[in-house]
Amino acid sequence: MSRDRQAGIAGMAVSGHAGVMQMSPIPPRGVARFALYGEMPRQAAPGFVHVERLSLRSGLHDWSIAPHQHDGLAQAFWLAEGSVRVQIDTIRQEVEAPALLVIPAATAHAFEYRPGSEGDVLTLAAEFVAGLSAGEVAQAFQAPLVLPMSAEAAAALGVGPIFARLGHELEYGAAGLAVAVGALVQLLMVAIHRLAPAAVVAPAAGGVLWQSFRAAVEQRFRACHAVAEMAEGLAVTRGRLDAICRRHGGRTAQQVIHDRIILEAQRNLIYSGLSVAGVAYDLGFVDPAYFSRFFLRETGETPGGFRRRHRSQGE
Repeated sequence: MSRDRQAGIAGMAVSGHAGVMQMSPIPPRGVARFALYGEMPRQAAPGFVHVERLSLRSGLHDWSIAPHQHDGLAQAFWLAEGSVRVQIDTIRQEVEAPALLVIPAATAHAFEYRPGSEGDVLTLAAEFVAGLSAGEVAQAFQAPLVLPMSAEAAAALGVGPIFARLGHELEYGAAGLAVAVGALVQLLMVAIHRLAPAAVVAPAAGGVLWQSFRAAVEQRFRACHAVAEMAEGLAVTRGRLDAICRRHGGRTAQQVIHDRIILEAQRNLIYSGLSVAGVAYDLGFVDPAYFSRFFLRETGETPGGFRRRHRSQGE
């Protein structure tokens, strides 16, 4: 019985698999972007949900998944057997099964599996997750998480059976599919919430404006580095925006923008073959020298020094 399943919930059509492409370990221009790994990027349907066996794609690529990201798609990996060396943005960690890995949308990641490792991979549209998010589990797919656990904890939370049931529902498409899949994903979100450190999954103290600002930063951080323009787009004063950011994020609005720029710069410096100047231009800087000074001020090291340090750690 096939464990490679996908569906478009709520009547959204989902195209079939494209041919799988081989990748070089370091993409020549920026972090590689895919739909599913090895497939050409495309706009994810709002109801896209896909489950497949971990070995299906990993085995095809000799158990080495090169750095890449999925725009508009979040993922959860259930490692039932084996082990994996994980890279998620600047996080590097070796994990033994059983473990659960959470990859938010547009987050750079790479894996080196022990041959023969097994489990399941859930890929779902970020919009689908947002539609299910409520209450204390709302942050489940908002931060990258590496969650090793005991066999007893895995059994108590039913993590493996959740993935198996999702695969079954998507394969057979029986009546009530959307309700069943939504309920199972919410159960998975509960498991993530219970396993993750409280500081990671605890929702911020609310605020539609805070969420709107974060979304605006995500959409425009390359083109807009100025708080005043962001505030104008949200129809608030800079003072009001700073107050909201301090309350919910502990940072000023300008610092939030700078944090996002630095995160993207770090991703490109670690995972891409772009020169430092190329990274600067990709992030909207006209002067690469100014970008280097900005990076040094924000992180305490030069872009080149940061790249050398992280690449030496990966050797």
